[in-house]
Amino acid sequence: MLRLLGPDFIDQRRLADLLAPLGEAAPLAYIAFLTVRPFTLLPGQLLTAVGGMLFGTLAATLYSLTGSFLAATLLFLLARKLGTRPMKRLVGGRYPALVRAARRHDFLFSFMACVNPLCPTDVLLAASAASGARFWPSVAGLMLGTIPGTFLTAQFGSGLAQGRTVMTAVSAAGLVVSLVLGVFIGRRFYKELNAASETVTSEPPLPSAPTKTREVSATW
Repeated sequence: MLRLLGPDFIDQRRLADLLAPLGEAAPLAYIAFLTVRPFTLLPGQLLTAVGGMLFGTLAATLYSLTGSFLAATLLFLLARKLGTRPMKRLVGGRYPALVRAARRHDFLFSFMACVNPLCPTDVLLAASAASGARFWPSVAGLMLGTIPGTFLTAQFGSGLAQGRTVMTAVSAAGLVVSLVLGVFIGRRFYKELNAASETVTSEPPLPSAPTKTREVSATW
């Protein structure tokens, strides 16, 4: 629709001219904005597509992945520091079970949240961090799940700005495949997470230390 309504507005050369005053600092400004993006409530896919329009497919993919890593690190650390207490209040006595499930599935959880475009990645990552998930497996799953969608979205934006219909169509088809795959992986993950949570909560409590009792006899 943008291409039909305003082909000159999203022309890649014209967009590049808008960045000319920034010079070599344009990529750094783009990455810095992506780092704080979770706190602006803007969708990452939109900014990645804009990056494809501005910088091209490969450069936008590299810049977007760098910004995603920095944003995930910042969000994870803040959620771990500030979100643990609210999470404990929210889930109550199930928090220990949630911690064990989050640590067991931290990589898969982050991977699923990124592969499936319908999942709010920032919210799920913050909830995972507040639930005790490990940093490196969570970030690794996030980055691995981000690569396909980031490349396809950057390619979609680049093809749109260059007027390449075939490239735009192929990128859109890839995004649909990513959506279907994400839904499939998400269903499996939720089943495993629920099963793990039920297993943890159903485990018998540890036996308490024996206490000495005094036998008291009573006569009637």
